[in-house]
Amino acid sequence: MDQLTESDGKILINMARNSINGYKTTDQEIPEKLKTKRGAFVTINEHNSLRGCIGYLRPVMPLNVAVEKAAWNAAFRDPRFEPLKKGEYAEITVEVTVIGELLKAKYEELINEKPGKYGIYLENGIYSGTLLPQVALEYNMNMKEFIQETCKKAGMEKDCYKNSEIYAYEARVFSEKHKD
Repeated sequence: MDQLTESDGKILINMARNSINGYKTTDQEIPEKLKTKRGAFVTINEHNSLRGCIGYLRPVMPLNVAVEKAAWNAAFRDPRFEPLKKGEYAEITVEVTVIGELLKAKYEELINEKPGKYGIYLENGIYSGTLLPQVALEYNMNMKEFIQETCKKAGMEKDCYKNSEIYAYEARVFSEKHKD
């Protein structure tokens, strides 16, 4: 994670924007370190409101491919929102979150961590869900609230952490400035 620079972040955001606009970033424009397998999410906001967020938690493809696919899917396939319209492209802001390794965790350990340090992924049978680390900061949640909200996002009761597999992960977030 530490080897990713702000310059890398700008490239990733540009790749996400290109994908939304229907362009593919050429291989020559992509540094080798952005071609390693990594998980990534792309979040799209419009006027400070969520407009789409989709990604890959696990490193199943090269980071550049994950960002391009996640951006396109967040813009046009997030089932919570209507597909983005061309007239909205100039109104959105794009955020790319590069996901670190998922580490099995215990509730008792996580509860004492600083909000925003870790994202949480919960799994219980057919139910699973994640919240990115920045969500805790955006909504001013403590870690207990953050874990409970992850349970709800996964479609389970807010105390699902008592009988679910819990994973924590660090992430590197690159954001455009918000357009108001």
